[in-house]
Amino acid sequence: MTTDQLGILQNNLHKSKARIHSILYNPNVKRYAILMLQEQYWSTYTKSAPIHDKWTLIEPTVNDTQLRSAIYINNNLISPSRITPLSLPFNDVTTAAITITNTKPMLIINIYNPCNQSIITELHEYLRENINTQDYGTIVVGGDFNAHHPLWNPKTYTRHDEEGDAIVEMMTELELNLMLPAGSITYPHADTTIDLV
Repeated sequence: MTTDQLGILQNNLHKSKARIHSILYNPNVKRYAILMLQEQYWSTYTKSAPIHDKWTLIEPTVNDTQLRSAIYINNNLISPSRITPLSLPFNDVTTAAITITNTKPMLIINIYNPCNQSIITELHEYLRENINTQDYGTIVVGGDFNAHHPLWNPKTYTRHDEEGDAIVEMMTELELNLMLPAGSITYPHADTTIDLV
C-alpha cells in the first residue's frame, strides 16, 4: 500500500454516540485507512472518544476537556507501529505522522475550527515555526473549518469569511490542493461547504 492508495473518510458527527458507533462498526468503512472525525462523541467518564479494537485512536493531548477532533487509523491496513502521534498546542487539532513505505512519512492534520474563535491563523503560525514540510512526502489537512470562501462554496452561496482567506493563505504556503470539487455541499443544512480536505 502506498500513500496514493489510502482511503480517507472525513466526517463531522455532531457529538452523536450513535453516529460514531455506526462508523466504527460499519463493515463498509473498513476499506478506509484513516478516519478524520470532528465533533465526535466524547465520554466524560473515559475522557476520550470510543475505542475500537480495529482502529487506533489518536486525539489531541492538550487537556481532558471535550475534544472536537480525532483520527482513527485502521489497524488492518496500517500497523500501529507505523503511527507517530504529534502533539500540537490546540484542543481541536489532531496530528499524526504515518510511515507507509521506506520513504518520507505522511502527515495527517485533522481540525475542528470553532465558529466563535478561529484557530486557523494560530495553527498556520505554529506549523510554519515548528513543522518542516520537507520532512513529509504527503500532507493531508482536513476537517470542519466553519469558514466560507468562493474557492470552495457553491456559486449561489455568497458569504465570504476572513477565516476563509486565512485557510487559503495556509494552503498556499503549505502547497496544498483542495481535494473537494468546488461547490460541493458538505453542510446540507445551509447548502454550503465548511468541511474540507
